[in-house]
Amino acid sequence: MTVNDGTSVSKESNPDYTQAINDGLVVLKNGMKVINSSPHPFVFDDGTTVPSCGISLNCDFVENEATPKDIFSILTFVTVTKMPRAEGIAFLDVVPIGVLVLGSAHAAEAYGFPVVMPVPTPDSKRGSFADRRVCSDRFTVTQTPPVRSGVSLDSL
Repeated sequence: MTVNDGTSVSKESNPDYTQAINDGLVVLKNGMKVINSSPHPFVFDDGTTVPSCGISLNCDFVENEATPKDIFSILTFVTVTKMPRAEGIAFLDVVPIGVLVLGSAHAAEAYGFPVVMPVPTPDSKRGSFADRRVCSDRFTVTQTPPVRSGVSLDSL
């Protein structure tokens, strides 16, 4: 199947995911293709608004106890790992190569690249979410290995 910009999507993919990609894929003015997995729209500095595609990349939080220092022995410290969910991995498996998936910090940490976080413009970092503008040429990536095989920053 071919989505609205000519990008190919697997015929075997979940029809809801295919529809979300078809309806949600936006091309920024610099040519970058993006899909928004956040429930909030992103307004880019080039004037492009990217609405939610309707699919949220959720994750599970797994806590592990950390060993406290003796002076904190009455406290329990935990480390938290964000773990991807099967439905999120299935969605990413049908996102065309070369498309960035806009998501939350939790999603980016759980799923790795191509899930990225838009970077707010310097003049809107402190504003409300509704007033925030994000850069069309800057995205935050995490060090999490990608859950989707064959996709990495090096492979593009």
